[in-house]
Amino acid sequence: MNWLWGSLLFIGGLSFWIYFIFFDFASLRFTCTRSAPPEINCELKRFTLVGSMEKVKIFDPQQAYIKTILGSKGSRSYQTIIVSRFGEFSLLPNISYQENEKFIIKVNSFINSGESFFVATQNRRIYLFYISLLAFVLSGVGAFLATSPLSICTFYKSINKVLIERKGLRGNKIIEYPLEEIVRFYIQDKRVKYSRLYRAVIFIKDGKEIPIHLEYTDEKSVKYVVMKIRQFLNVNL
Repeated sequence: MNWLWGSLLFIGGLSFWIYFIFFDFASLRFTCTRSAPPEINCELKRFTLVGSMEKVKIFDPQQAYIKTILGSKGSRSYQTIIVSRFGEFSLLPNISYQENEKFIIKVNSFINSGESFFVATQNRRIYLFYISLLAFVLSGVGAFLATSPLSICTFYKSINKVLIERKGLRGNKIIEYPLEEIVRFYIQDKRVKYSRLYRAVIFIKDGKEIPIHLEYTDEKSVKYVVMKIRQFLNVNL
């Protein structure tokens, strides 16, 4: 499960990070010129965090208004829409209502005035930086889980030892103890949301507690593992 969820987190987090850095727009510059009233020609330049640019021509803008976007849990976000005779053009999402309001007041004032030049900007670089940083952290957590070691626990009666091998991309580790050092086996649990997960643990004479597997799983599987070990060693620890 660690490998599965880790891989999903890594792929998802990395995909979102790449999108936010290279493809989502972090800022824009909106410029208009009035060559001969009432003809207005505008240019919309949108920039990503890495500086790549998209340019859109907007001819004869009529007005600007704020579009309210409702989220699945009742949340609200706002976006400025420029209306022209040739369609509607969306500006940056996730800008505060106050910032959008200031922007549309400037645009509409210019459209209804006789001024010859207009420029306005929107910026959400800080927002995009933090959300891309979160996506990068999630991909790091996913990579850590996806490379978690595989645990192989082997009991050797012939050499009177228990060997636990942790094999993974981050390195290999071998834990070795004589069988007579084992005091008992017990089941360790932890609460996860509305359920509990379990793992088998070996308690050694020197006070160490060694999980047979690092991952927690369902109670039935862990009880079966402990039962089979006790049967093999013919003990009731």
